[in-house]
Amino acid sequence: MPSDLRRERDRIRSERRRQAVLDAAARVFVRQGFHRTLISDIAAEAKVGQGTFYRHFPDKPAVFRAVFDRFAESLFAGFAGMSARLPRDAREYRDMSVAAIRELAKGLERNRELALMLLREAPTVDPALQERVDSLHDAFVDLARGYLDHAVAEGFARPCDTRLVAAAIVGLGVAMAHRWWIGRIPGASLDHMIEELVDLVFHGLSR
Repeated sequence: MPSDLRRERDRIRSERRRQAVLDAAARVFVRQGFHRTLISDIAAEAKVGQGTFYRHFPDKPAVFRAVFDRFAESLFAGFAGMSARLPRDAREYRDMSVAAIRELAKGLERNRELALMLLREAPTVDPALQERVDSLHDAFVDLARGYLDHAVAEGFARPCDTRLVAAAIVGLGVAMAHRWWIGRIPGASLDHMIEELVDLVFHGLSR
């Protein structure tokens, strides 16, 4: 019988190999697209045999879904601290929002080609993946609504229809991020755009 330590080492080793295959798959999908990629291409990129690939994933769509899910999960990482310790006043709410959105935006910028590939290819791989893309928007609305509900309950945000307001905030963010990404907001740095948008949400147009 293998010891607990041996089993844990085997588990860690297996997870490292799985992540290496995912990293390789992401790189190959970005270079070649999903439909032109072969499992042998992914295995070669990961420097493993095809048997190692199949120990972790049953087929090519499965590894694509795993790449998508890992990327989607990473989008929420910047909000983990804010969720673990909710803001105590309006200033904290504003500053934590800026920091979390900055992490999200910089993560997207670092992985721009991967993000574009996933958005382009996902509907052609599996119709259910398009639903996952759409659900990301809803998940961000739910996240924003949770923070807003907390702020209203604690008295440092005005009472409002938090569902509607959260959807408007996320919609504004997505629209402006898209325009910035395609170069339609010339001269604006990422940090400047984030600060301006967050201050617009928190302070409106009043002095």
